[in-house]
Amino acid sequence: MPDPEQTPASRFLSLKWKAVLVFSLVLVTINVSLAGLAYLGLQRQFAQQREQVYFGHIKKIQGLIKNSYQRMEQLADIVPLLRGDNPEENSLAGEIRSIFERHGHLLQMVWGVEVAVFYSSDNKLLVSWGQQISEDHVWEWVQAANKRERPVTGLDCERRCIQYVAVPLLADNERAGVLLLGRSLADMVLSFRQISGDDIGIMTAVQLPFGSVAEPRQLMPEWDMRMVALTNAERNLLVLRSLSEEYSLAMVASRHVWHHHAGREYEIRLIPINKAGVENREAQLVVISDVTRALADIRLATRRSLLGGLVGLVVSEILLLFLLWKPMARLQRVVLSLPYLAENAFEKVRKRLSHSVQPAWGRDEIDVLNNTAMTLSYQLEALQAQIQERTRHLAERGDDLARERDFVTGLLNTAQVIILTQDSAGRVTMLNRQGQRIIGYSADEITGRPFCELLTGDKVSPELFQQLEELRLGRRGQVCVDTGIQCRDGSQRIISWFHSRLAVHPSRDAVVLSVGHDVTEREQAEQRLAWLADHDPLTELFNRRRFQYEFERILRASIRHGYRGGLLYFDLDQFKYINDTSGHQAGDALLRMVADKLRQVVRGSDVVARLGGDEFAVVICECDVEGVLQIAQNICNQLSILEFSARGGNHSISLSIGIALFPLHGATIRDLMANADVAMYQAKEEGRGRWHLFSSDEQVRERMQQRVYWKEQIEQALREDRFLLYFQPVLDIRTHTIGHYEVLLRMRDHRGRIISPAQFIPVAEQSGLIHAIDHLVLRKAITQQAKLWSQGYHLTLSINLSGRVVDDPELVPILEDLLRTTGVNPSSLMFEVTETAAVADLVAAERFMYRIKAHGCRFAVDDFGVGFSSFFYLKRLPVDYVKIDGMFVRELAKSHQDQVFVKALSEVARGLGKKAVAEFVEDAEALALLHEYGVDYAQGHYIGRPTPHIAETPCSEGKVAWFHAQ
Repeated sequence: MPDPEQTPASRFLSLKWKAVLVFSLVLVTINVSLAGLAYLGLQRQFAQQREQVYFGHIKKIQGLIKNSYQRMEQLADIVPLLRGDNPEENSLAGEIRSIFERHGHLLQMVWGVEVAVFYSSDNKLLVSWGQQISEDHVWEWVQAANKRERPVTGLDCERRCIQYVAVPLLADNERAGVLLLGRSLADMVLSFRQISGDDIGIMTAVQLPFGSVAEPRQLMPEWDMRMVALTNAERNLLVLRSLSEEYSLAMVASRHVWHHHAGREYEIRLIPINKAGVENREAQLVVISDVTRALADIRLATRRSLLGGLVGLVVSEILLLFLLWKPMARLQRVVLSLPYLAENAFEKVRKRLSHSVQPAWGRDEIDVLNNTAMTLSYQLEALQAQIQERTRHLAERGDDLARERDFVTGLLNTAQVIILTQDSAGRVTMLNRQGQRIIGYSADEITGRPFCELLTGDKVSPELFQQLEELRLGRRGQVCVDTGIQCRDGSQRIISWFHSRLAVHPSRDAVVLSVGHDVTEREQAEQRLAWLADHDPLTELFNRRRFQYEFERILRASIRHGYRGGLLYFDLDQFKYINDTSGHQAGDALLRMVADKLRQVVRGSDVVARLGGDEFAVVICECDVEGVLQIAQNICNQLSILEFSARGGNHSISLSIGIALFPLHGATIRDLMANADVAMYQAKEEGRGRWHLFSSDEQVRERMQQRVYWKEQIEQALREDRFLLYFQPVLDIRTHTIGHYEVLLRMRDHRGRIISPAQFIPVAEQSGLIHAIDHLVLRKAITQQAKLWSQGYHLTLSINLSGRVVDDPELVPILEDLLRTTGVNPSSLMFEVTETAAVADLVAAERFMYRIKAHGCRFAVDDFGVGFSSFFYLKRLPVDYVKIDGMFVRELAKSHQDQVFVKALSEVARGLGKKAVAEFVEDAEALALLHEYGVDYAQGHYIGRPTPHIAETPCSEGKVAWFHAQ
């Protein structure tokens, strides 16, 4: 193990040196601060002293100037008293001229007068002596002295600074004139130099009278000034010119300036000569003081202060090192030993350290630290052993948690449901693989996104958001809801969510577990089934059930509020002909065309429905007779102009409309439908393609005629045995064999024509002859089955029974007798009952079926999907086969909605343990889709048309081979 003292990490600046360094910095800072403060104090004191000297200079200069004016005033008073060269002069002017001529040298040498002028009392020049002056400058002073009769002083610095005093003189107690004396300020400058010891100069503006030229050595171009007088001119001119290069005249005039020149320090101050102040550029006094020695004394005092502080600093640091050296060495030994604790070298720490036993007065913090480090080494050694043991247990627990995590992760990713978690703010924290596949977002893209932003659809409401918020806050335990979810590609899926709260504490962890099951296809199927319960899938109009509901609602409202309206009941003329000649697909296209035209013709408030086959009905509400007839006529006109093309031929469309008014022609749906039906047949008899309004008289007559006619035809057919059985094959889709035939009823009229049961069955049901027909069909079918089995055709026959069969008490005994006498295997017989007939009286139908199934026969529900289409009925009735109505199969290859419905019905039938049979299979594409959806059987024109005979050659296992060309 490396020695901490030899490693780079152990090299550091010792604490004693840090203490010395910090102490030194503090002392240096204090010493420099004190020296700086002392220096600033001396500077401030020196500045204050110089300011006092400056004000003293001002007072001295003002006193000298004032004294000079007083002396000239006294001299002006003395001049007239002097004796001139010509004592006989009688005038004051002559006398003064004589005095100037005689005593001029005295005035100049003793008194310093350079100019002497005498003016009359009216300001005229009489006598002039000395230097020439400009009368423009002194005119105002002379005029003022004459006017005020007292002395007037003035200063003229245009060329030289001359002091003037104008003194009025009296002669015989009358004004005799003004004596003007002028004296240079140079004497005042010399006097100031002698009194103060500082140099002084007079500075004026550069402007000179016309024709005058200043000496170049006197000029100061930077300030636009010239020196008139200056002591020590050779030196001081250089100082002032150097100063003018650094400072402006205004800066020098506003404060004192210390200027360094030629190794000397000078203080330069400007003093105004008169009261105009420093801003008067005509005349300024310049005081130049040599302050070199004073500033040197200040610097010397500062250096001495710094030197004393430095000596004190050195002595203090030596004393500090002496006090810290031994304790720091002890502390360093402890510090260098502590890193071994981090390396778990506890024994090495204890060898380097030792318990010191010191008296109480000799112990200090380092001894406590030394002993604490020793104790800490023992404690850390014990903790290290505990940590190693716990680390081993944690590693084992970590392995267990990792296995559990991998198991949970695998479970989440293999689950075929959406599993995600949310934090307390509703943000997604985890999404499993199935959820990523359905939603389209990756885990990184979905993590952190608010869960509520993914929800969409009409089931997303503020109440749902409130429930989820309460779930996250712990106010409820779970929330179950079906909502839409927005996928990444823009599509929407319907998800059935189960949200539950997780028992976690940290707010950053997931608090909600959301499990979602994709029920999009189920919802679509349920919506389609709900839609099919009310609509005809072919024309998308209301079906019979919804029509009856809407008609009942309108009828009640019309009776309650006194409204009038009409019922139009019609079918297409010769529709059966088009259906038989051009095929069912052509017939379906014709029905869709008629439905589209009806939606365009009728009003939005009217109810349009397809009741079945080519039968349509329109309920016109809140309309009078004329309006109803107009709508009927409009429907006839609009449909008559349509042309329908099928198999290379064009067919015109016509219909016969029966009209019944309410409440005039009936107060119930049954009465109105019957009356409209009678009116429709009347319209057909009148020539087709027209409408007929129901009349009470016609109702009885026409109905009786039709009923009597068909009743006679049925009775005659029963007597003459003119009812025939036709057989249509049913294909086993998985094995492609036919072992099942549906028995269909036909009637031959007296002319030998085959009559469809749709024409005579309604009358048979109304007249009660339907039971005789059911008995006849039952006998013929079972007899034929016995014959087929005797010939080796082990087939299953499916026998259609009417809707009134559940009310027939004789049918079951007849069936029992036939089974006993013919010996037919009951399992080879299947009975078909329409969905609407079975649901009309569910209890009776259920009881009837159980009685027949008790003998071993089977049951099928026919035309499933056009009636009530309730899985509740399908679950309750003991049927073995579910026959999907042909309207969903005819265009199965083209209609996605039909595919969804057929697939759903097949899955439901298979889930309930029943076989599914598809009707009206007319092409190979439909058959292939049925095989894909798991439908068990198929029948239709593509499989085989109804014929009066079954194939004559049996195949193996008693089934007939299917040789349809494919």
